[in-house]
Amino acid sequence: MKTIGSITWLAWLLVAWPTFGQLQSGENVIITERTNQDLYVAGGTVTINAPIDGDLIVAGGTVTINDSVSHDILLGGGTVFLNGYAGDDIRCAGGRIILSGSVAGDVIATGGTLDIEKGVVISGNLIATGGEVTLNGDVQGLIKVASGTFTLNGKSGNNLECRGGKIIINGMVEGSSLLAGDVIEIGPEARFNKAVKYWCNEGSIDFGNSLSGGNATLDPALEIKNGSWHYLGFASFLMVLWYLGTALLMIGLIQYLFKSTMRNSADIVKNFSLKSLGLGFLFLVGIPVAIAVAALSIIAIPVALLLLIGYITIILLGTIIVALLIAHWINNTYYQSQWSSVRIVLTSFGVFVFLKLASLTPVVGPLIMLLLACMAFGAILQQVKLKRSVVVASI
Repeated sequence: MKTIGSITWLAWLLVAWPTFGQLQSGENVIITERTNQDLYVAGGTVTINAPIDGDLIVAGGTVTINDSVSHDILLGGGTVFLNGYAGDDIRCAGGRIILSGSVAGDVIATGGTLDIEKGVVISGNLIATGGEVTLNGDVQGLIKVASGTFTLNGKSGNNLECRGGKIIINGMVEGSSLLAGDVIEIGPEARFNKAVKYWCNEGSIDFGNSLSGGNATLDPALEIKNGSWHYLGFASFLMVLWYLGTALLMIGLIQYLFKSTMRNSADIVKNFSLKSLGLGFLFLVGIPVAIAVAALSIIAIPVALLLLIGYITIILLGTIIVALLIAHWINNTYYQSQWSSVRIVLTSFGVFVFLKLASLTPVVGPLIMLLLACMAFGAILQQVKLKRSVVVASI
């Protein structure tokens, strides 16, 4: 899939600008001409009004995609309108997501509300979490949903697995079904073509004439305990907001405290990429070894603890540091370092969201993130060493 190509591009973003990718950023970005390559966009408002013959990676407040994207879509936004055709997978996080265009691959989405409109066909699987998830279209693959409220008015072409507060089935399920919710409502248009296992607070419920194949079985093992699922969708959305808000705050804080260090480190990555990669790798491997050696000595145990705390903190901030470095690299390379700190922070936040979405790709995603982290840490180490050399020389 093209997702792998997109993530590989990120690994070399700090080294050289790829000839097969295009970057757009700004407060209000509108794409009106066909793009014959991958497109990366960050902005307050993003509107795609022309075909994209590659991957589309977007981070914005309001994102509207009105035309086709031939490959993957990786997207993070407050309000998202997906009106065009997607030729491969969609991975999306947003406050409100409205899908009205068909998708050739899978859809993985989390949001406050997710609406999949009538006439939409998802050829792959649907995996979704949210406060409210409504499916009026057709999913040819399996469906896995965890939400406060899930409504199926369309069709599931394979198995359906749903857990949440309220489940409303008024459509067709071709495969087997697993339903667990505080409330389960079976509408007059509901059809189950295979066996159903379910649990709800009411206990046994009447499936009426909806069972055209197999039986419905009340399964106590599916019980949602301690009310943990009742607020799942809303709580998950709040958790995402809290996480993103914390990330944005940390990006702003690091930019404020280490602006010059990050700017100069971005140039170092550009000019000494392989050296940065090597030093960063030695840092990630060497510090744990140093901690282990220090821990062997009773006298050095306090030092080992301090090193351990510092190391864990740096690792936890790794994606934020990488995102800031990428934003500074773009600013230094293409905008003559003219961006304001606010624009750098916003761009970094967009890159951060993209990195998190891209890291969902098994094996390749984490591997590329490791490569990026090594480059970033190695460049920062070189910058710190350079600063010390300047200070010593001045003394």
